[in-house]
Amino acid sequence: MKHLLLFFPLLLSLQAWGQDLFEESSKLTPFINSLFYFSKKTPQEKIYLHFDNTSYYHGDNIWFKCYVTSNQNQLSQSSKTLYVELLNPGGELIDKRILPIENGQCHGDFSLNHLTFYSGFYEVRAYTKYMLNFGEYVVFSRLLPVFNKPKTEGNYEEKEMLRFGRYGPVGYPMRRENPEREKSVNIRFFPEGGNTIQGIASRVAFEATDETGNQIDIAGVVLDEKNQELCQFTDLHEGKGILTYTPGAGKQKVEVEYSGKKYRFDLPAPLPKGIAMEVDNLSHPDSIGIILRKNELLPAEMLGLVVLTGGEYQDYHFVYMKDNEINFNIDKTELPLGVSQIILFNNKGNILCDRLVFAGKKDFLNIQVKPDKPAYKPYELINMEIFMADSKENPVQSTFSLSVRDGANEVEYNQNILTDLLLMSEIKGYVRNPSYYFESDDMIHRTALDLLLMVQGWRRHSWKQLAGIEPFEFEYLPEQGIEIGGKAVSFVKQIPKPNVDVSLLLLQKREENEPVASINGSSVTDNQGRFSFISDVYGKWSMILSVSEKRKRKDYRILLDRAFSPEPKRYRYSDLQINIAGKNIESGNEEKAFENPDEDYDSFFAEYQDSLTKADNNKKINTLPEVVIKAKKNTKEQEIRHNRSTSIAYYDVAAEYDGFYDKGKYIGNDIHELLKNMNKDFFSRKNQFSKILGESLSYKNKMVHVVVDYRPVLWNEDNLFIYLSGN
Repeated sequence: MKHLLLFFPLLLSLQAWGQDLFEESSKLTPFINSLFYFSKKTPQEKIYLHFDNTSYYHGDNIWFKCYVTSNQNQLSQSSKTLYVELLNPGGELIDKRILPIENGQCHGDFSLNHLTFYSGFYEVRAYTKYMLNFGEYVVFSRLLPVFNKPKTEGNYEEKEMLRFGRYGPVGYPMRRENPEREKSVNIRFFPEGGNTIQGIASRVAFEATDETGNQIDIAGVVLDEKNQELCQFTDLHEGKGILTYTPGAGKQKVEVEYSGKKYRFDLPAPLPKGIAMEVDNLSHPDSIGIILRKNELLPAEMLGLVVLTGGEYQDYHFVYMKDNEINFNIDKTELPLGVSQIILFNNKGNILCDRLVFAGKKDFLNIQVKPDKPAYKPYELINMEIFMADSKENPVQSTFSLSVRDGANEVEYNQNILTDLLLMSEIKGYVRNPSYYFESDDMIHRTALDLLLMVQGWRRHSWKQLAGIEPFEFEYLPEQGIEIGGKAVSFVKQIPKPNVDVSLLLLQKREENEPVASINGSSVTDNQGRFSFISDVYGKWSMILSVSEKRKRKDYRILLDRAFSPEPKRYRYSDLQINIAGKNIESGNEEKAFENPDEDYDSFFAEYQDSLTKADNNKKINTLPEVVIKAKKNTKEQEIRHNRSTSIAYYDVAAEYDGFYDKGKYIGNDIHELLKNMNKDFFSRKNQFSKILGESLSYKNKMVHVVVDYRPVLWNEDNLFIYLSGN
């Protein structure tokens, strides 16, 4: 542990301090010890994906390089397997890569030629199984705009995208939660430290947004319960600002004027007693100033103060809170670069105040790129020299990823590996331009960053688990290869079967005239019926699992651990915006106040899209045009391809069936049960399915047809696909 810092009045004798306060401080020690050992034994991983472009078209390839980091953003040596998934705008998982991690790095790609395709904002997310122990918010997620293929080949000024409606992509399945529409003016308040206290001067950060989540510039006044003005305020950066006032026992509120209308909002109700914390991370380069204030109702108490960075313990202090105000500084010269959390807690382990700050020495690499010519023709070979040096101009040798693309008509993306690992992975919510906070190290940018952390201070790490108040149980350990795990259970009641043998056979077809590759393995189930295998394979393999007991084959069910994908991310309207490089946005068109917030949702969103178009935030948003397939008539393959490409939904039955089986669901040969589990919007009656092919059912209150490829077949065979067509 690091140094011990004590605060007490000068009149308090050292002898009095020696016994009573020592006993009080000893009650805080177990929490500090838990923080120390948890951070040492439980490293947390982060992921960043570097893409080759900021937007794509139908038929493009998405190339990406993956970086998996751990302690202080160093390349992780823990997990050896990365899961990268591609989800369409409706939230359906349409492609997946399982990649071997070597020295914290790997790479892969997706092809945007899947069926059925529709344009919109696709989500790429990446995670290790180990990361899922800490919740789904730690998963890397990036939204990528994918446009219709240009009508004129090579004309990348064309950026047409399918229009969204009330329930997401028009006419297509929607598994994501619908974006939330808010009021025309919204203000959220964030008391510094967590709470305001009656009679104590308090700083309260705020953020003002419109109904789509875009920040708006405001100014206003704070009023007491008698409507007397306490102070005036204005936002400092992108709708965010700070107001300082002393709350009383009554209800305080703010009044703002926006677009010619006045709005009133209630401020957070103050606590009758407690502690308020004020943090100064801007005045001194080597220390953080902290002021703690309390009112007379709160008795003297010994408190603990800890500093964490990325969930890792960094420093602690004991604070004897006897006077109504205490001022002190903590050293920040040894803090790792990134977001640090300052936590004040009592001897019961309860957090009284906490605050996020950005600290640490910014020691970045100097990267210089020198191309061999100032401009290039399309698809021309590009030669360049790249020089990397540290802050002392010493050359640095390392692996890195590089993407080269045409800057004209490029969709702007204001994030990079620096902003993501150091900032965005530690906070939650929409930030319009994360790169702004790192473009300069002056007081303006440092103030804006400090304010951002007061407003969007999501805590990535659970305090109760870090401090040992609640137990932390690992569901997944860091994978050391391509792991195959599961459980052997009885067929009907799914009772775990311990101490039975599970045999594995992996088969891979090779080129013609080459022998089939095979891998064998065996495992014995534990007390919970669980088993696992670790393999080092590439490509696609067929897997056969069997269970035996005392060398006799048993007809047990095998449930595989494959159903761990997180739920689709909920889009925000602020995510669905596109800025084109080099386009000038007229002042006043960036945001639009909607006059009729209670109108039809489709009209509302259409107006929102229209406002973005006028601001040139997106070139244009059009309805997906009719797809025309030019091919020979009456060929079964072309008929199947045409049906798939023009369908509104497309299902690989074998894959869907495996997913249900992994979750312990039994579908059998009942197509009605299959459809009901595949999509909650299906409604069917058994008498509608006397024949599989061409029978009608209701999908979102519209009559459609179930169509089966490679007919006639039994529906659950491997070569069967179901897709929906119709109006």
